[in-house]
Amino acid sequence: MSIQKPQKMPTESGVYIFQRRKTPIYIGKAVNLKKRLVSYWRKNSSEKVRLMMREATKLEWIETKSEIEALLKEAELIKKFRPKYNILMRDDKNYFYVGITKEKFPKIFITHQPRAANASTKNLDLRTKQKNKRLSSKFYILSSYIGPFTSGTALHSTLRLLRRIFPYCTCRRPHKRACLNSQIGRCPGYCCLLQTVTQKPHKSNVPTATLSLNSWNITEYRKNIKSIIAVLESKHIRILAELKQGMKVAAKKQNFEKAAKLRDQIWGLENIFNHKVILNEMKNLRDPSLMFKMTKWNKIERVIQSILDIKNKISRVEGYDISNISGHDATGSMVVFIGGQSAKSEYRKFKIKTVEGANDVAMHKEVLKRRLHHSEWDYPDIILIDGGIGQLCAAAAAKSQFPNSNFQTISKSQISKVKNIEIVALAKREEELYTENRREPIPLKTMPPDVMHFFQNVRDESHRFAKKYHHKLREMAYRKK
Repeated sequence: MSIQKPQKMPTESGVYIFQRRKTPIYIGKAVNLKKRLVSYWRKNSSEKVRLMMREATKLEWIETKSEIEALLKEAELIKKFRPKYNILMRDDKNYFYVGITKEKFPKIFITHQPRAANASTKNLDLRTKQKNKRLSSKFYILSSYIGPFTSGTALHSTLRLLRRIFPYCTCRRPHKRACLNSQIGRCPGYCCLLQTVTQKPHKSNVPTATLSLNSWNITEYRKNIKSIIAVLESKHIRILAELKQGMKVAAKKQNFEKAAKLRDQIWGLENIFNHKVILNEMKNLRDPSLMFKMTKWNKIERVIQSILDIKNKISRVEGYDISNISGHDATGSMVVFIGGQSAKSEYRKFKIKTVEGANDVAMHKEVLKRRLHHSEWDYPDIILIDGGIGQLCAAAAAKSQFPNSNFQTISKSQISKVKNIEIVALAKREEELYTENRREPIPLKTMPPDVMHFFQNVRDESHRFAKKYHHKLREMAYRKK
């Protein structure tokens, strides 16, 4: 084996490239680069993997913010370099391609065989025909394709997400009444109707009567398709810039309805590429109640941004509390909320090590110092401390002193992420929120009910979790006696 296993590998999602000198010979993606790369040095690897490892002389990787970004970057690089072992390890029939039909209102579908699809429907195998039977044969001939993609599951989830941001039609044939997808915002609604009238659609409410297929409809629809194509070709930064510019122009012209629509598209697209957990969450998005919760969080997030005067997106919020009796068996808790929902698998507990006596402020400082040096955990956008001004100052001091000199493996990007964390403290007695940038606390009762309840929920959950661990330590100590 000519290539040595790296001593340090990132735990972020991303794309990895095995090279022979300067030529890529295999390209892959991973949700966790370290876990995936370690597998190549296992003794029970396949013969093709061992052959590739003997030939490889260099390993590089590109970290990404999300699995979706890794999927798109992998497809871009495979198409560009056509690495030798990507072909040997995976037959072309197993790759996935996104097809875009060439018609008035283009449709999007996934296939394995774009060459056969473009040539003639007669050359398509039975399995491909059955899988895409909802599309008429002309779609196969008159289509353009993007790919190859290696993961069908991730690709389906990505398209499902993009369709919520940029709606498009998937109806098999024209019909008289508005389809169900148009009622939930996944289809524009005017593109698949049998008859037409000269009526412009109002907002997203599509009546049971038919709507016009005029130039305005076609232009808006094709903009959505072009945006999806750009995202799949890893040009999402350009699309974001165009959407932001369009929103500014619409707002300047006082076209607030269009500005709001563009704002929501910007938010949705940024979420796709900033949130690591988005693909896992998408598996559950068929549940309407979860969709409602995400929409609700969007509104809560905007209010919190306004209250705290921050522009950054708020995805991950962590809550902290301390539990002890006169300093004995002291514990600290970390609870995590992502998109407004508790993520119990991300919870962590701390046994206080350096503080003696009943000193909640010092204990909070210890817990925050230890937590911030766990760079393998995603850093939060907001930290909420159970306490008042004293606890807030302790947490802020832990942030300002980061990184501790004892830790030498912290990168500049990690330091930047920690500096951007917003810290707040919620005092129980008066139900007031203390922030780093305000002299006076903000009464919770002055906030919208949903926002007030969210802060209280994070605080109460951190209290519950800390208390539970404290009771466990007391029980263990009692048994030892």
